[in-house]
Amino acid sequence: MGIQVKAGDLLQAAEHVIGHQVNCQGVMGSGVAKSIRAQFPEAYEAYLELCSRTSNEELLGRCQMVQTPDGKHVANLFGQFNYGRQPKLYTDYDALRQALSQLKGYARERGLTVALPYQIGCGLANGDWSIVEAMINEIFEDYEVTLYRL
Repeated sequence: MGIQVKAGDLLQAAEHVIGHQVNCQGVMGSGVAKSIRAQFPEAYEAYLELCSRTSNEELLGRCQMVQTPDGKHVANLFGQFNYGRQPKLYTDYDALRQALSQLKGYARERGLTVALPYQIGCGLANGDWSIVEAMINEIFEDYEVTLYRL
C-alpha cells in the first residue's frame, strides 16, 4: 500500500481516478489542470459550474469528483485558493490534505484505484514536495495511490 511512483503520462493512467490540484478561481489555464481541461472537458465544465455557484472559501479543501463518458473519474482537488506566477506559495497544505482525504474516501467506498501527478501542488503552486509527499504517505498509508512522473 501507499505511494507507487510510475514513469508515464498521468492522462494515460490505467487507474480509475485521476486527481489533480485546482484553484478556487475557476481557472484551469496551465500545468496539469490545462491538460485535464483539454482531455476531459466535462471535468472542466463541472469545475466551472461549481466555482460559479460556490464561494471561493467554501471550495478550498473540497474534492469534486467528475465521471467522464469513458468511465474515468477526475478528482478536482481544491488545494489552492488563487493562482499566479509569483514566487510565492499557492498550495494550501491544509486544503490539499482535506481534498486528498475526501478523494481517498470516495475511492475506497467504490473500490477505485487512484493516480496523481508526481509532485502535486509543487510545480506552479510552489509547494514543498517533502511536505506534500509526507502528507500523501500519511493519507494513503493504507490505500494505494500511483504518482505519475513524466
